[in-house]
Amino acid sequence: MRYIPTSNLVSGMALGQDLYDGSGRLLLAKHLLLSDEYISNLEFLGFPGLYIDDEFTRGIEIQEVLSPQVKRQALEAVHGLFSFEPDKKNLPISEVKLRMTVESVVDDIINSGDIMNNMMEIRDYDNYIYHHSVSVGTLAVMVGSRYGLSKPQLFELTAAGMLHDIGKKFLDINIANGEWPLKGEEREAYKRHPRLGSEFLKSSYQFPSRVYTGVLMHHEWYNGQGYPMGSSGEDIPLYARIIKLVDCYDSMVSNRPKRKNVPPSDAIEYLMARSGTEFDPKLVDIFIRKIAVYPVGCEVELSNGKHAVVAKNFNDFVLRPLVKVVETGELLNLRDDPAARSITIGRTVM
Repeated sequence: MRYIPTSNLVSGMALGQDLYDGSGRLLLAKHLLLSDEYISNLEFLGFPGLYIDDEFTRGIEIQEVLSPQVKRQALEAVHGLFSFEPDKKNLPISEVKLRMTVESVVDDIINSGDIMNNMMEIRDYDNYIYHHSVSVGTLAVMVGSRYGLSKPQLFELTAAGMLHDIGKKFLDINIANGEWPLKGEEREAYKRHPRLGSEFLKSSYQFPSRVYTGVLMHHEWYNGQGYPMGSSGEDIPLYARIIKLVDCYDSMVSNRPKRKNVPPSDAIEYLMARSGTEFDPKLVDIFIRKIAVYPVGCEVELSNGKHAVVAKNFNDFVLRPLVKVVETGELLNLRDDPAARSITIGRTVM
């Protein structure tokens, strides 16, 4: 299985994984042969790329952090929460269902073992907020579990992560989805969404207070230059510091209208450069050990001029994966092969 940018898809390619919309509904099923019409629709919807199966990458499999069933359940819950009408008295989704969804996400990740996030996320423009919310909750669990949080704490952290942007529901749509960077009054209005989200959750659900503060303070910077409180360092609650980090990463690697995504390697470089200013250095160190710089299935350019598809990543050796060379078909272990010690990865081909 390999990741192919949508612009490079051709009719007859076989889809490598199920494709879901933001409400958890199946759009296209795994093994479907793509037609020109399907490809045209995917381009229109803003999908940056897909995983496809082909002869060259047969045997290269990606272990997903969340099972398809749990991911579908989480998307459905988040979609329901964002789809409610603010002036209606009935809650869009029950607290019991939210808690059950959160517990399923945490259990799924814990049961999968200490694996890395090895995938390029596949999502369209219009459903960005739903996929993003689920991804932030998922990535937060991966960081929190490595940090040593207990299972009840992981439940709280995941709830805060999945719900961190619910305050955008109360913004004017032109501000919530406006062209970045926002300026002036629009920027100030946008900065209200953490407080609006925290207040909505507090008035509607009975979560522990740490969930509300995680939502309220997820745009605080480690050096005190964030909002809405201007807190710094350890004065920023741990959940908020984790969500700040994973929220920024997922936003950068996601394709959105007028904001093109960047490769995971570039996003990780940004996090490392901003460690100690925007982000908690301890959390950055944990995070970069859990995220594949070069996800399995993506094509990379090697320093010797050849191209390769990443076949496997190694914990703690994220820059030296096992790759399959496109020109020769050979497997090259950048970590263990003495002949490959001088070869590095130059960039991700997207």
